[in-house]
Amino acid sequence: MLPKISVVIPVYNVENYLHRCVDSVLKQTFQDFEIILINDGSKDSSGKICDEYAKKDKRIKVIHKKNARVSAARNDGIKMAKGKYVSFIDSDDWIEPAMYQEMFNKAEDLDLDFIMCDYKKKSNNYEDKRTQSIRGGYYSKYDIKNELYQSLIMFENIEYPPTISNWVCLFNLNFLKSNSLYYDEDIHYDEDSILGTKIMYHATNFYYLKGHHYYNYFYNPNSTTNTYNEKKWISFLKINERLVKYFGNNIEFDFSRQIKINMLYLTLSALGQIKYSEKGGKERLNMIKKIMFHPKVIEIFKDFKIPNVSWKTKIIIILIKYKMVRPYSLLVLKNRRPSILHFTDELLDKQK
Repeated sequence: MLPKISVVIPVYNVENYLHRCVDSVLKQTFQDFEIILINDGSKDSSGKICDEYAKKDKRIKVIHKKNARVSAARNDGIKMAKGKYVSFIDSDDWIEPAMYQEMFNKAEDLDLDFIMCDYKKKSNNYEDKRTQSIRGGYYSKYDIKNELYQSLIMFENIEYPPTISNWVCLFNLNFLKSNSLYYDEDIHYDEDSILGTKIMYHATNFYYLKGHHYYNYFYNPNSTTNTYNEKKWISFLKINERLVKYFGNNIEFDFSRQIKINMLYLTLSALGQIKYSEKGGKERLNMIKKIMFHPKVIEIFKDFKIPNVSWKTKIIIILIKYKMVRPYSLLVLKNRRPSILHFTDELLDKQK
């Protein structure tokens, strides 16, 4: 008998968190699943922990591979999955016991392409319940086009659409495969965003379990996600290139402004992360200059109306538009007041 759900968990150096993650799946009220642990070249004891789980439970499969990053690991999971549905969990996160039971039942009852729930952002010190700014319930293809295409790639207030968090979703595996929906393996940061957008675009229907906070997202403020590096900026540029190629000349809907707002988001994010760089002042100024003068950033502001955001955010955007490197550095990098830094910190907060 094939499992109903395949749970794909990429694993990389998470020996302190892996038990919590896997145990949360094993404790589900819904038990007809397989767990695919993809040890992506871990250097700690994570691989050994994976093997120990596999020995104890025949539903658990383990792949050991050379490190190729999370996008490739998730693609391996999709290709290996035997379930009707597939779910992704980050190995430092965990899920609530009722998550798969309710999501599976709803997906089966309504013959869904995918279903999405809410999540709780947690650290060692606090918990914050997060929900999306769209209505809950069932969406037909008509509903998706009329309610969600206007924010398929990006909301007007420079916020990502709901599908940025692939890990709060349960996907019909055949739906993914028949539409060739896989992660771009050369994109290593914000990889969820572009796939999530494509998934919503191709979906004939989906359901949003609004208010059901079944996923626990562990936020580590010391994560390398929150620091700038050259590879991250390259990934951001690739996201823009793929969005332009995929949605730039769409005949159903004009996504051009959303693509620009997405590039603005990525620019704000990259610049905000420089604040946490260990580099000296001169090197950080060079980082800012390189981003602000990039052709993709310059292109944002051609025939572009600044979004209706807070005045603080507008100031930052204006500094970027006019390539005011030193004033930006003085305002954002050296000023530690939370009111000034709130927007860029919120961007970092949403990236995993």
